[in-house]
Amino acid sequence: MRFSGTKRTGLLTTPRLPLVALIDVVLFLLLYFMIASNFATEEAELASALQTDRRGGAGAAGALLPQVVRIEPGASGRAVYKLGDRVMEGKVALAAVLRQLPKEGGVFLRVDGGVTAEAVAAGLQACKDAGFTKISYVPGS
Repeated sequence: MRFSGTKRTGLLTTPRLPLVALIDVVLFLLLYFMIASNFATEEAELASALQTDRRGGAGAAGALLPQVVRIEPGASGRAVYKLGDRVMEGKVALAAVLRQLPKEGGVFLRVDGGVTAEAVAAGLQACKDAGFTKISYVPGS
């Protein structure tokens, strides 16, 4: 019997891959794809602020009366708020007029190009102060 102190290594031994590195790579890829993906709903699936009657009855079109507030530059350089034939110069006056109107249809703010952002923000705040929850911003030309 022959005992030797050296071990014989053959060609059949397979290299071992570290499992920890594989787990790290898989978790990194999972995290990357979660951050890079878009989980927001598409615009076609979003609910509209204005609800209409799906049956298409004649009464449905007449029941929805949205208020349209136009914000335009005035003669004095300050913005004026126009609601139909009424012309208001400040946020307080606009809110007082809007409080008298029905709130179900919502309100549209149609803004001309020469109006400052401060005037638009004041118009939005006046609509909220009057109790409107459906407020739509319509940029002008």
